[in-house]
Amino acid sequence: MHGGNIYENRIKYDFSVNLNPAGPPDSVQDALVAALNHVEEYPDPEYRELRRGLANYWQLAEEQIVPGNGASELIPGIIRTLSPKTCMVTAPCYSGYETALNAAAPSSRIHRIPLRAEDDFTLPENICQEIARVKPNLLILTNPNNPNGKRIAANRLREITDTCRMVGTVLLMDECFLALSGGAADSLIHRIRSEALPAVVLRAFTKTFAIPGVRLGYAICSGPMAERIQSELPEWNLSVFAQYAGRAALEAAAGGNVMRGTAAGGTPAPETSAGGTSGYLTASVEMVAREREYLMAELESLGFRVFPSDANYILFQSRDRELHQKLLDKGILIRDCRDYHGLTAGFYRTAVRTHRENMALLQCLRNIK
Repeated sequence: MHGGNIYENRIKYDFSVNLNPAGPPDSVQDALVAALNHVEEYPDPEYRELRRGLANYWQLAEEQIVPGNGASELIPGIIRTLSPKTCMVTAPCYSGYETALNAAAPSSRIHRIPLRAEDDFTLPENICQEIARVKPNLLILTNPNNPNGKRIAANRLREITDTCRMVGTVLLMDECFLALSGGAADSLIHRIRSEALPAVVLRAFTKTFAIPGVRLGYAICSGPMAERIQSELPEWNLSVFAQYAGRAALEAAAGGNVMRGTAAGGTPAPETSAGGTSGYLTASVEMVAREREYLMAELESLGFRVFPSDANYILFQSRDRELHQKLLDKGILIRDCRDYHGLTAGFYRTAVRTHRENMALLQCLRNIK
């Protein structure tokens, strides 16, 4: 179900988790050290400074933001809030959605939209017709999709949101990988600012800032829905470490001024400003794009079927159904995707890492072949 299982094996390179290969900003690491001085204090249960920083960053009201202990805590909280009778998901997609549905809304009927390998796992042309036919209470999409990494085309996304509004479907859009894909302008958050969308957008600091051990994510939606989601979460679910790290990450993303509110008041949010993202994010997006193209080309040259990706991970297919184990024997962990709905043995996902790490993976693959 998840990557990152480094505790049962001796791992030298972990390509099973999709983190920013640039690593966390120095300011975030400094903030985590500073948080040690506050371990004898209860964390702020209202997340005042973190929520204020997020509101300034996205030019939203603080009441629209729900911080959580990673996206994995927020997903079941959102599902419990909505209690959908019918939920539509794509297949393949992140399996945690169905796990959360089975736990938080066990009577919900799950309707899967199949994505086909021959179409590079893009959304089907008839998805809006299916939404209109099924009229699900909840539609869950990931942009870019996991495990194949393709972003949703902007015009297709608008068609989907218009259809959802027409039939009364709430859209849960998981954008945890969008910031590193170069598609920041496609974020649904920008439309939440200006339109009354029946939508919840999910984001995580985990992937963007490479801090999975901190556990920090957030949801953005309309005020009344945000309050209901918050009521489904436990008190003090964010440690002082998470809150300090989140504030420092926002400072890094916004060029050091987001906590003072200069991103608000009509100034474009940092991810959509004329100059693009701030230095840390700009460099990260460029690094991911450069290494992704390199890794995709090399994987293809080795004879693998490589599916197009915009993200910091790549889905590929091999005739070798034991490739995962062969790499594991050499201390390299990739994601075996046979447990995804719609995929079988021989489908694998690899993260895009630093050039040195990517070369190590490729050399190992050459030796195996």
